[in-house]
Amino acid sequence: MRPSSFSRLAAATAVVAVAVADSLHQRNVDSSSSVEGLNCNAPRNAPPLGQVITTCRSPGQVALTYDDGPYIHTSSLLDHLDDLNVTATFFLVGSNWGRQMDEDEWASIVRRMHAAGHQLASHTWDHEDLNLLDRAGRAQQMRRNGDVFRNILGFAPRYMRPPFLSCGESCVADLSDMGYYVVDTDLDTNDWQHNTPETVHISERIFDDLLGWEPRGVSRIVLAHDTQSTTVHRLTSHMISTLRGRGFEAVTVGECLGDPKNNWYWY
Repeated sequence: MRPSSFSRLAAATAVVAVAVADSLHQRNVDSSSSVEGLNCNAPRNAPPLGQVITTCRSPGQVALTYDDGPYIHTSSLLDHLDDLNVTATFFLVGSNWGRQMDEDEWASIVRRMHAAGHQLASHTWDHEDLNLLDRAGRAQQMRRNGDVFRNILGFAPRYMRPPFLSCGESCVADLSDMGYYVVDTDLDTNDWQHNTPETVHISERIFDDLLGWEPRGVSRIVLAHDTQSTTVHRLTSHMISTLRGRGFEAVTVGECLGDPKNNWYWY
């Protein structure tokens, strides 16, 4: 007897479901197309994959972020943040400024960051422009930096920021396939340009002008660099005192997105 239309549809649906499941499984295990694998158990309020994150979800919160470290000024910044009871987000580079992040001096700084409650994120292996690389090159940048994090801490970050904030549509798609949250900024202090005692006031003014005055309707992801002495010893204090004076709270990127801490890393 010929099967009914409903039976044929059910059978076809089952075949498609099996094919989709096999495809998703292969996507998770194929290291050529996925660096870390997708986190299918991520909470519903996790940040979106495949989109560039430029701002917080929670009004009244400011995520201070620091790129390119660890560096010779980073320990002083950690001291300062400890004194002010502030947690920040550090986008770390595996090989930069003539040092390797898993060398003893730098690895101890990374461990201190994590122990103090700061969020750690990836800024690629050696700060290459991801827009100038193909899919395999981008995967290598993320895999190598993830391996360094695992060597130091036993886990790797899911959050990343592209060097030079340079990551077009195909780049974002590749990073999404790898399972990364791509973070940009909506308040760039340009501190690397205004990095002398005579010019740092320009970055302070940029922060003041762009922060906003109404915490109930504003949030910010701030970009700065712990590689700049003036950022560590002057700009950071100014940012924290200003944001607090206007009624804002300093938090990590994950916190300002409402993302639980157990989703910040691959364990």
